[in-house]
Amino acid sequence: LEEGDNASNSHFQTYPNLNQLTVNEYNPGEGIGSHVDTVTAFGDGLLAITLNGGIVMEFRKATVDDAADKNVMRKLVYLPPRSLAVLSGDARYKYEHMIVSRMTDTVDGKILPRKLRVSLTLRTALTKPVLDETAERFSLAQSKVVQSPLPKYESKVFPPRWGQESDAALVNANGDVDNNGSSSSDRSALFTPATESKHVHAVYDAIATQWHHTRGKRGVLWPGATQFLETLSPGSIVADVGCGDGKYFAEILKHSYFIGFDMSEELLKTAATRDKADDNTQKCVDGPQYQHLSKAKRTLSAHPAVAVADCIHVPLKSGSCDAAICIAVMHHLSTEKRRVRCLSELKRIVKVGGRINVQAWALEQTHDSKRKFHGTDVLVPFNAQPKYLQTPRKLSENGNSAHTISSVESKGKGVAQMMAEQYNGAEFDSKKNLVVFQRYCHMYRKGELESLCNQVPGLEVLESSYEKGNHVVSLRVCGVGGS
Repeated sequence: LEEGDNASNSHFQTYPNLNQLTVNEYNPGEGIGSHVDTVTAFGDGLLAITLNGGIVMEFRKATVDDAADKNVMRKLVYLPPRSLAVLSGDARYKYEHMIVSRMTDTVDGKILPRKLRVSLTLRTALTKPVLDETAERFSLAQSKVVQSPLPKYESKVFPPRWGQESDAALVNANGDVDNNGSSSSDRSALFTPATESKHVHAVYDAIATQWHHTRGKRGVLWPGATQFLETLSPGSIVADVGCGDGKYFAEILKHSYFIGFDMSEELLKTAATRDKADDNTQKCVDGPQYQHLSKAKRTLSAHPAVAVADCIHVPLKSGSCDAAICIAVMHHLSTEKRRVRCLSELKRIVKVGGRINVQAWALEQTHDSKRKFHGTDVLVPFNAQPKYLQTPRKLSENGNSAHTISSVESKGKGVAQMMAEQYNGAEFDSKKNLVVFQRYCHMYRKGELESLCNQVPGLEVLESSYEKGNHVVSLRVCGVGGS
């Protein structure tokens, strides 16, 4: 969409400095007022992608005497679905553009009902302008206006960290309300207890490689979770809260898309290792569950949408997901307030009518189970092989509690014993030559999960069941009440 001197060179226009994306959603009947995108904020070349529903965009010359020119300078352009419109030159600077608010558009004599339209607008954001002191307003004619594209910053860190505030930052100056509007009665749920920091977060960071090797790669999934995912509508957006090494990602990708969160950065790193495939067989070598995926879906799994975040404070917009799963997470939460807060967050991020699947360890184990618990709050040992653990140097770099072992301290000690001494709370099993970590777990009694769900307004229990030593609840979001 060009006019003037640039029109003849339209096939050679390039925009190498695009650095800003705006995503807008327009329901039928909605429009935008007539405007020119701010000249001092964005450079030449606006790229607008239209998805799902087409629209008629109106252009008119941005003159002082609008009334005199509106009949002559008015242009209507139909932007069909999956189209790209480029506004450059005069179309960018001298014409205003708008979308009239109405339910239909007339195109080539046909009346087309409007559908939901999603627009992706790519622009070049500019630095703050430096103006000629005598200038009274911005215009293209001002040769002394100096601007350049905003610099690009590319994160080299994977996975990204989101919302990692200190406990003190959660309380505002008045000391009674946190940044999310939580009252003082539930603010304590946001603080991570030392039990969880030491016996959950630190443990999973330490055992991440072995955990992925023995769980994720083997494709060991809980049947109830996979059955839940199979019932979702194709194309659903699923939040995997407490995703760990992403072992459910392949199952979600059969029909849907995922966004994953976990507090263990090391586990999330293993989630991004699934990028190796046999060129001849096209089979993923990092787990049998990936063999059925197309090459495009394997690419999504190899570069997953994940972030380090707590299930108590999920960094997603309310109602942004069609469904959520929270598998083997809630038995690591040490207080009732935190368990209710986790369920509240799951309800918050799922749209009304969406569903949630939660599974956690049960106190009641089957007679053939290797797990036998004599209380609801226990420490469950995990036997780690030294070859899978991080070296003391890496531990120190990651901020975990560690100290350097001197040659005197290490004399006569094996690798497992030295590694055990590097981890706060780890023990050395001399008989098996293993490093033993203690994981905090809360074992749920029958009906306990349902009772917690009933404390969250707007959350309905559709079904509860027992599966191989785990309690399972299937939930539906039926309102917007609660936190």
